This record gives sequence, structure tokens and C-alpha cells, in this order.
Amino acid sequence: MTEYDVIVCGGGPAGSTTAFYAAKAGMKVLLLDKSKFPRDKACGGLLTARLFDELPELEKYIKPIIECPSRDVNLYSPSMKYQIDYEFPVGTPWNITRTVFDNAVLEAARDVGAEILTQTRIKDYEFNGGVTVKTSNGDFKGKMVVGATGPADKLASMIREKRNIKPWSDSQMGTALMWEPHVGKEFIDKTYSKNSSLLVHFKPGGIEGYGWVFPKKEILNIGFGGYNRTIKSIKIKEIWTDYINLLKEDGYFPKDQEVPPVKGAPLPLDGPIKATTMDYTLLVGDSAGMVSPLSGEGIYYGMHAGKIAIDTIKKALETNDFSQKNLDQYHRDWNKVFGKELRDLSFFALMALKLPERMVYYGTRDEKLCEIFADLFLGVTPGGLGKRKPITRAVFDAIRYPYFGLG
Repeated sequence: MTEYDVIVCGGGPAGSTTAFYAAKAGMKVLLLDKSKFPRDKACGGLLTARLFDELPELEKYIKPIIECPSRDVNLYSPSMKYQIDYEFPVGTPWNITRTVFDNAVLEAARDVGAEILTQTRIKDYEFNGGVTVKTSNGDFKGKMVVGATGPADKLASMIREKRNIKPWSDSQMGTALMWEPHVGKEFIDKTYSKNSSLLVHFKPGGIEGYGWVFPKKEILNIGFGGYNRTIKSIKIKEIWTDYINLLKEDGYFPKDQEVPPVKGAPLPLDGPIKATTMDYTLLVGDSAGMVSPLSGEGIYYGMHAGKIAIDTIKKALETNDFSQKNLDQYHRDWNKVFGKELRDLSFFALMALKLPERMVYYGTRDEKLCEIFADLFLGVTPGGLGKRKPITRAVFDAIRYPYFGLG
């Protein structure tokens, strides 16, 4: 049986990026995924500009498949009374379709030498001085394994059990529901302008979350997402129809076009889990909960974690030390890079999703908070938010501006 240096389980952006950098570093890499590629994923399909700052080696694979940039965003309060119109001064986000994007990153990993095996369902793992991954296409032996199959990742469950971490509950998990109807380039250019403006509606239908419209070249990515504690209690088809009708009334969706169907995907919204390693094992991306609790964006965090992981993997291979203690360096590394940002986002999500009317109102009064709000939501600042202290600013505005126009 061939032994690989690392087996990556999951071919989404986080897993494929890990395989890409591992293969580029000279490792013998196998990537496994249950799906046939290209395959789709329920997602807004928006890339933050800093992706290319942190992962320049992938730019040549990704830039050619970008649909269009979006140069501004319109954020609406639940009552539609307050609206933030924000033009991105730098760090324009990029629109992609996940079918094309995910396949491009997967093929990038193949291009630099990773072995790719799709349509392969993972059945189990055996740890025996390394790891044996048992699949529908046979068994594969690796010196270590990376879990990147999503919120229900079996490796993540094993880490939770070993390290005494409770599973996610409905108050920590969310669901993203979306569809990409074809509306034509003429309608998009006329309606969303040359800026390809993004739309965000907080609390559509009363759900604890937000709805969005992200225009691509000829399709609209329309969706809404929120915590399962509220998603499970609503009539999804009814809310979806109401949201499409709202867009029709405002001219953002063709009036004569039928309501598109909807598809969904689970989303961890409680921030990263407290441990992302065990012997022979690392987690990246959604498997580790590396998702913004405010926007649900996880592409950047998962891909960046995949690159960060390579230093730890390389050192483990050099020293032949695959212990949890040694691999915990990876957990410290990613936490140092974007852990604080995700913690800030957790607090801001609590405020923005619990009090969206108030937060959008504050954004209309405070230019700096407006900038921070758009930044937190879309991650448009290269290098992250730095020292702008979004929590302090939000609390300051709560004191400075009495609510509903009285200040």
C-alpha cells in the first residue's frame, strides 16, 4: 500500500488549498472527496480581497474565473427605514460561482502534484502509527490526515470526544439557503449598475440572520441564512417566496420570473472549536468552525488555515513527531493570525443580529462605524481589521446616539 505524507479529506476550498501548499512543499499528498467535480455548494460566492494578499500563489488559478468585482454594498435594516450605502475605497470583494471556483482550487492542487480522488466516500479512520483512511474505493495509508469535510466531519467529532468538547447545538449552528437564477447580463447591468452592487437585508421574515443578493455576470446569487434556533421554526418556502417578492417590488428581481427553488447547507456560527488537533490530525475550514459568525463567510479563513497548517505538517514530517502536543503549534498559529478577529465577529454578530435595526441606524450616523460594519461583514480590508476596535466603537455609539433619530 502506498503511504502518503498527508491525506486531505475534503475537496472544498480549505481542503484543496491545504493539498495545494502541501504538494508545493514537496509532500506526497492525497486528496479525497465524496463528490464528482465540478460540484455546487450553497454559498454567497464572494471572495474577500485579502485572499490574494495571503495566498498569492493561488491568484493565477483564481483570477481568470472571477465573475466580477462588487464596488459597493447596500445594507437595509429589518424595517427598511434605515439603509447604509457604502462604497469600498479599497479591497473590492470578488464574485465567483462555487461550482467553478471550487473546481479551480481543486485543479490547482492537482497541477502542483497532489493526487486527487473524487467520488470516494470516507467510511472510517484507523490510527496505527499513522492513519489508515477506509473509503468506498479502498484503504489509504498516511503519516497524518487533515479533516476538511465540513461541519459534520468525523475527524472533528473524534477530536471533540478526545478533548472533551461538546458538539454544536442549534444555537451554535446555522443554515444557508440560496439559489442562483439566471436573469441575464442586461438585467444585471441595468439594475445593479457597473458597480455590481451587493444587497444585504437584515432579519428577512423575522429570522435571526440576513438575506443577500450578490450579482454575478448573468446570474443572481440570492439567499438568506440564520441560526437553526430560528430557521427550524419558520416555513422556509413561505419566507423564501416573501423575500423574492420583496426583491421584485424593489426592482431587484425580474417581475415576470418564477420564484426559484432553494437549496441549503449547514454552517457553524459559534466560532472555531477550542481544539483543532489530535495525534496525526489537523482540522481546517468549516470542520474546525472557521466561519464568520456575522456573515457566514468561511472561504478566506479556511483557505488561509490550509496554508498556515503547512509549517506544522512539515516540521512533524521532519521530526517524525505527529503527537497532539507537537501539532498544537498549528492551533496557536492560526489563532494568532485570525483568532481575535473571529472573537470580535462573535460579539458583533450578537449585536448586529439581535439589534439589526439599531446597528444599521448607528451606521447611518457614524461614518467610521459604517466602514467597520462593512468591513466586518465583507472582510474588505487587506490584512484584517487591525486595531480599529469595532466593539468599542459600537458601544460608544450606543451611548452617543439615542435610538430612532433622537440624537
